[in-house]
Amino acid sequence: MEMEIICSPPPAKVESPDRPVLNISGRVKPPMNTPRIRGKKKPPTVTEAPKVNPNTFPVILSRILLKTDVPPVAPPKINPADYVQYLCFLCLEKPASRRRVYHMFITTEKDIGKDYEKTRKLYENRKEYKNVNNISVQTICARALYRRVQTKFADMQWNKAGNVFETEMIGLKDSWSISDQVYAMRLEEHERLFNYIKFMKSTNS
Repeated sequence: MEMEIICSPPPAKVESPDRPVLNISGRVKPPMNTPRIRGKKKPPTVTEAPKVNPNTFPVILSRILLKTDVPPVAPPKINPADYVQYLCFLCLEKPASRRRVYHMFITTEKDIGKDYEKTRKLYENRKEYKNVNNISVQTICARALYRRVQTKFADMQWNKAGNVFETEMIGLKDSWSISDQVYAMRLEEHERLFNYIKFMKSTNS
């Protein structure tokens, strides 16, 4: 008697929900029941107002008085008083032609003596010149005052470099008249600056 053997197909394999699935694409997907976590938005970047200090103040003044972004002389590194700015004039006379000559230059507290000596040496071997006086005007922005003097005395006789001008020798105190006018211009420059600061404060600029 032969026994009949019936082969039935194997039962279907049921995947366990907890069993990890091979990820071929490389993308990582969070589980469906995982809540989505949203990151906090970064606050907008607030640009701070420029701080006024010995390094930035000369640049700010140049922008106000000279209307330029070209920075002035490097800020002080050791003693701030050494870098106080001056507009200076070496005052000379030409007795033969009855003329007065004013050699104008910019310097600092630290270098004023050295720069005066260097300027004097330009004339020491020229017999037609006689050194009579110096004018030194302390100012906040010497370059601005320098240009203002050039404009104020534009009708004078200037050299090509624009740093030496001549006047007629009218009286004994002509140099004091030039000095008074330069000091008056310095006060006008300071007044312009202070009025600008008042305006900025009143408008919260």
